[in-house]
This record gives sequence, structure tokens and C-alpha cells, in this order.
Amino acid sequence: MKKQGFVFAGLMSATMMVLFSSCLTIHAKKIVEAPYLPPEEAYADAGEQEKSFKVYYSGSKAPVIDGDFKEWDALDGIHVRRMVYGGMFNPQNTDGLFKVWADDSFLYIFADIIDDQPQENKFPAPQGWRDDSIEFFFGTDTGYHTFYKATDHRVRIVPQSKSNKTAYDVSVNDVSMSGSIKAAVVYSENGYKVEAAVPFSLLSIKKLKPKQKVRGDFQINDADDGKERARLIHWNSGKDNTYLDASSWGDGVVVELDAALEADDE
Repeated sequence: MKKQGFVFAGLMSATMMVLFSSCLTIHAKKIVEAPYLPPEEAYADAGEQEKSFKVYYSGSKAPVIDGDFKEWDALDGIHVRRMVYGGMFNPQNTDGLFKVWADDSFLYIFADIIDDQPQENKFPAPQGWRDDSIEFFFGTDTGYHTFYKATDHRVRIVPQSKSNKTAYDVSVNDVSMSGSIKAAVVYSENGYKVEAAVPFSLLSIKKLKPKQKVRGDFQINDADDGKERARLIHWNSGKDNTYLDASSWGDGVVVELDAALEADDE
């Protein structure tokens, strides 16, 4: 009888565990997706998104990476204003203008970031998205694909010092490239500016040519109050998916630098 009692008690215990587990399953909280798409009014003051970005090509001219940004003034850029998360777009809080230049060996990136609380980022580049930093996505394969191909790359530039313009960290596809990419960062009370030269060898590029179609996106990581990232902003994608889905990037085109400048002067 004792043995039967033990068996019965064991069966009852197992039954209660199943019921209890079922109750937990039935009443578990529903998983809520991240707020990738903010309300429509978040875009009200963001302005119209540029349809494509330009890569200005010159075989004879290139910017000097020294923290003097005058060479970039005559070039058109794209505005990074698509809020992925972090509330409504506020140009006084976070805003950005990006420009791209190329010669036969380097891809040059310029960013003018408006930030009401510019911070020094102490994270190494592979984790630099957690604080103030910029990212540039670029690829030469324009065929539809989601997973990164060999020619798809993400460049992250991490500003580190308000007093030293050569203090920064960089990564390509989350691999640290310190020493391989030259950059300069200049802070102000209302943000920071960045310029960098990325060797083609790190981007699986042999050469770019005028009228060539390319793909890419631009990203601002913004943190405030000494904390980690509170806002994520893109040029093209409305989701936090650019780091793994190349189909979320936008279109770009390579244009002849001198011809573009002459057209602007007319």
C-alpha cells in the first residue's frame, strides 16, 4: 500500500507540474516587437528623404584627412533623419549630413552630426554603437540580396576625445581596424564632424567609375546623459536591420566630381 501511495503521489505531482506549466504558457506575457516604426508625426519635420546618395569620384583630387572640412563644402550630401527608435525626430537633438568621395584607392566619408549632448565614446569600435558614433554601409553588388556578400561592408567610426581630433576607433563589419583607417573628429558644443579615408582593400573594391550603381545606408547612434544609445537614426531603412540585411540599404551612384561641380556653378 505504501508503494502504491508513493506511485499515486508521484503521478499527482507530475500532473500538477504539467497543469502549472500549462498555466504559465497560457498566461505568459505577449512578446512586443521593438518600436521600429514611430508614429507618422515623427517624420513631420524631417523633410523629404533623398532618393539616392552620390559618390563623388576623382582620379586627381582627394580630401586631406586633417580635421579641416572646407574641401567638402561644395559637395551635396544626404540627410540622416529616419527615426528607427528614440521618439520623434528633432533636428536640435540629433541630425546628420553625410557625404562620400572616392579616388582610385580610397573611399572618403564625411559626416556633420548635430547632437545637443555630444559624448566621448569609450567603447571599442565593435561595441561602439552603444554610444555616440556613426556608421556607413556600402556595397557594389546591386542585385537583390539580404545576407551580406563579399562586397558588402559596414564601417563604424567612434569619436573618443573632445580635445584630440585624432583619437578615434574604427571597425569594418565589427572587426577592429585601428591603424588601417585614417580619420579626424572635431567636436563642438552642438555635435561633431568626422572625415575618414577607408582603403578599397578593406571594402573588396578594385575601382569605382562614374555612372556605376552602388548600394548603401548611413546611421547615427546617439546617447545622452552619460548613458548608452537612446536614439538610432538611418537615412534609408526604417528598421534596425542594416547590419544583417543588405536589401534594406538605399541606392547610390558614382558621379564625376569635376562635372558635378561645373554643373552646380551653372
